[in-house]
Amino acid sequence: MRDVPLPVLWLSGPTGVGKSSVGWEVFAQLTRDGVKAAFVDTDQISLCYPMPEAMTHRVRARSLAAMWPHFRLEGMRCLVLSGFVDTLEEVREYTALLPEAAFTLCRLRVDSAELRERFLGRGWRPELVAEAVAEAGRLDRSEYADLVVDTGGLAVSEAARVVRERAEGWPGDLSAAGHGLGPRPAAAAGSGAVPVLWLRGATAVGKSTVGYEIFTQVCRSGVRAAYVDVKQIGALRPVADDDVDGHRLKARNLAAVWAGYRAAGARCLVVSGEADSDDTVRRYAALLPGTALTVCRLDAGPATLAERVAWRGRGGGPAIPGDELRGLGPEALHRAAERAAREAAALDRTGAEGLCVDTDGRSVEEVAADVRRRGGDWPDLGRIWTGR
Repeated sequence: MRDVPLPVLWLSGPTGVGKSSVGWEVFAQLTRDGVKAAFVDTDQISLCYPMPEAMTHRVRARSLAAMWPHFRLEGMRCLVLSGFVDTLEEVREYTALLPEAAFTLCRLRVDSAELRERFLGRGWRPELVAEAVAEAGRLDRSEYADLVVDTGGLAVSEAARVVRERAEGWPGDLSAAGHGLGPRPAAAAGSGAVPVLWLRGATAVGKSTVGYEIFTQVCRSGVRAAYVDVKQIGALRPVADDDVDGHRLKARNLAAVWAGYRAAGARCLVVSGEADSDDTVRRYAALLPGTALTVCRLDAGPATLAERVAWRGRGGGPAIPGDELRGLGPEALHRAAERAAREAAALDRTGAEGLCVDTDGRSVEEVAADVRRRGGDWPDLGRIWTGR
């Protein structure tokens, strides 16, 4: 008997409308109820530049399809997806690759004044607010979505509740969904010794910030590079008893996404990782054949970590879905800072393999430059690919 399709709720809308925030809240509500749900932000699975804009949805769709069997093997019953789309042709790029998914497309909207306020409140690229408002106007004239939900004046939790109600109680009855696991994924194929830079370190040390800066620098040089934050490709809850840190799922998804980036012409990869040991890094590396891995631990003292934890708690930095520090109160942030200091001390004691770069009192640009220099002018494609 043919397997019943798994429900996918796709939240779309203009930049700044709250797609990721509402999507993560829907995901959190489901998992609190014990539903084995996954969350993917499509922005996080197409970070491969410079690349023609026309390729973006193709890369995102292939990344999602490549991750899908890994989520299913871990027991996923439904998926919450957030990401921009504005035509039926773009939607079909995804649905054609996932025939076993039942998509519900929900477009979020607010009026232009509130969109402007939300966009500016993010503190990121304020010069693009006019473009976001114009984009919203174009989307209001589109017809690709199954339903449209106006979230004006609603808190994120309330917006998530309204979305699920309007989507007929999504995800509905899951009793028949997800019993067929689908094909077991194959390991990613390698091609040549491709440079991979893995950034690790304690909570709030700056792994993602420095990693993305290095990725951006390489892209600006004209080299097609890829970037993955492993935390963003393994959102599946409740967690498995035999993989509580999600490393098994994340490692498989990293290999799957990297294979797509490699096929799209990426010549190097920057990874921001959560690896707490050298053995964990090796588990990931084993699924990335044909790569030349450089591991770099970012370090910071307790005072610096506490400052960065507090900054994240106040909403500093990019609004990344599932940021466990954003919005916490003073006591919780204090505990998080103490935990980060313990993590850093543990890495010091174990003498983690690879480079170690101190980030105390240094700008992101300075740290990124130091990492690349100490990594042999990473990625140094000529040296690696010619064997020098």
